[in-house]
Amino acid sequence: MMDTSFRAPPDAVIVIGAGLAGLLSAYLLEQQGQSVLLIESRDRIGGRVLSDAAHTGAPFVDLGPSWVWPEINERLSHWSATLGLKLFAQHQHGAAVMEMQNHAVLRQETTYVQVPSSQRWEGGAAALLNALSARLERTQMLFNAQVTLIRHAPDNAVSVVVDGPQGQQQWRGSAAIITLPPRLLAERIRWEPELPASLTAQWQRSPTWMAGQAKLVASYKTPFWREAGLSGDAASKAGPLVEIHDASDASGLSAALFGFVGVSASWRAKMGEAELVQRSLQQLGRLFGPEATAPEWVHLKDWAQDPHTATPADALPVNSHPTQPPRKLPAPWDALVYLGGSEFADDFNGYLEGAARSAEMVVQEWRGQALC
Repeated sequence: MMDTSFRAPPDAVIVIGAGLAGLLSAYLLEQQGQSVLLIESRDRIGGRVLSDAAHTGAPFVDLGPSWVWPEINERLSHWSATLGLKLFAQHQHGAAVMEMQNHAVLRQETTYVQVPSSQRWEGGAAALLNALSARLERTQMLFNAQVTLIRHAPDNAVSVVVDGPQGQQQWRGSAAIITLPPRLLAERIRWEPELPASLTAQWQRSPTWMAGQAKLVASYKTPFWREAGLSGDAASKAGPLVEIHDASDASGLSAALFGFVGVSASWRAKMGEAELVQRSLQQLGRLFGPEATAPEWVHLKDWAQDPHTATPADALPVNSHPTQPPRKLPAPWDALVYLGGSEFADDFNGYLEGAARSAEMVVQEWRGQALC
């Protein structure tokens, strides 16, 4: 039975997805005096941004994106400053290490300066989303709610059907902004009237950036690798981690390393999380010394196993960075529904910068239509 007990304002704009693009869209809509209903399938905000901590009060580490490059990420720099967030430089002082396929470890003294410079947010990347969420005043949020159908309403409005904690629910909005990756949009949501099959087929062919990846973070009492003259940077041809960096907080007192897992999603599924973590810690021991095998806390996030992020197609390797998929909708949707999200950005698509740009883009498009 459909639950209709919840009611958003009849003129609300419905925003689907509470990642950076969705939250920033809601914030910008509020700046125009607009009420918003924000619908999220997860039980949290953030999307692919996920910062976690070993325990309450411990510093956060990023299990999704971590970095911002202020020299080229104009919009992230703007919003970080606007929201009063602090950035700090990625630690790179010291030697890097390279692991060969035979597990031989080479130490490489680095003298170059990275350009553009990588920086991180104090409190993790989630600090950006938390700051936006805290400033929302006219936005109602609905979590654990999967949009399954978007319907064109007779009064030229949008009606969405959602499967959520209270069963199936339906709401009406004056317009909708969708910030889902194209593949999820194509596979999870039906449209009435239907979209052209050629359009949804192109969405299905568009990979969700980093959806097939896994990231491991190991936290330690001290950054012992720094004391040994190492930066925490490592590359490996042996695996299972193929790229490793220092993930310590700004003070360096809370120490951590993170690595991208290089084996495929199918191999990870066969291996299992426990064995993958064990092999990864053994590898960290080879690269940084025996202390690295005994972290205080370790967290593996396999995004390919996250149904809110990945589809089975995302388990396949991506050989190149995805380009912007088509986002122009046919009538009657072209004046009612706006496609945002990082993959739909006109630049930096797949990155947080792209998510921010897409939010600004879709709200500008909505405003232009609303003024007509």
